[in-house]
Amino acid sequence: MKLALALVAALFALPAWGRGDISHFVDKLSCDSGPYKLKLPETYDELRKLGGLKGEKLLREQDLGTYRARFRDLQFNGLRLGVVTYSNDPEKYQVVSAEIRSPQWKIAGPFRQGAVLPVRVGDVETKTIRSGATVEFNGAEDTVRVRLVGRKVSVLTYLCVPD
Repeated sequence: MKLALALVAALFALPAWGRGDISHFVDKLSCDSGPYKLKLPETYDELRKLGGLKGEKLLREQDLGTYRARFRDLQFNGLRLGVVTYSNDPEKYQVVSAEIRSPQWKIAGPFRQGAVLPVRVGDVETKTIRSGATVEFNGAEDTVRVRLVGRKVSVLTYLCVPD
């Protein structure tokens, strides 16, 4: 009886394993540098012209003493960006999140929406990842979340820590 309870407890303790959802550490994963970085324009004005901007929202402002940080949501067709801009440097922005849902956006390092997940991400062999899984690749600060349909990338989400 105790063995059966221990097995049931072990199964509940590993829900991600049962669903095929997995998290891996990837040493060089970063939103703004290295092989997995987002390839985006240098300035906020250029970023807004990246494609047909469908919407822009100011989500919140944060008073940082001598300047203000503004958290914004930019929506393009198949791409949603969360960014922070600064009142003391209007052209500077930092990405907080990026959600890619269309293959037209080739901005995510080796990852492409609609394409097969790369065979290798860092030290991770991806062939053994269950189709239909949601996989997280975590760097020192940033995360890339990949939702698979079959072996193909359905949704790609970058979660970034601004400097």
